[in-house]
Amino acid sequence: MGKIRSTDEPVGKMAKLMAELYFFMAGEMIDKLGEKEGREAIRSAIKRFGVARAKDMQEEARDRGLDINAETYAIVRDMPSISWEKDPDDPRDVTYCPMHDMWDQLDALKLGSLYCEIDDVLFKSFNVEYERPLCKTSGDQCCRFIIK
Repeated sequence: MGKIRSTDEPVGKMAKLMAELYFFMAGEMIDKLGEKEGREAIRSAIKRFGVARAKDMQEEARDRGLDINAETYAIVRDMPSISWEKDPDDPRDVTYCPMHDMWDQLDALKLGSLYCEIDDVLFKSFNVEYERPLCKTSGDQCCRFIIK
């Protein structure tokens, strides 16, 4: 189990719990299905989760009369960014992610990197072209999101 303290910031604590739950569920999938099929099942589940999240965010955007684009994504995004930290000199760089922190504690960055693929689904659902040349779950010092 990773370290979560009652005094941790509530959003970060929930993100760590979500990351830990993912760790156990994804690990079980690999244990039961084998490495290749388990990873495929995880990717499929993450994609389905992303599609469901995107659908809800798009519905909110339509209800509010907003276009489906990058600006709207920032408005209706369902994950708060309270516990994530950005580089003050380069806001494209996320330097702290509570989910990454949990996966790092659990020695599960490789497994966590599969979850990070959800960003592709979410951004594409709002017609956002982006690149992430750096990702903490791949061993980089930050996650760099370049919105085009």
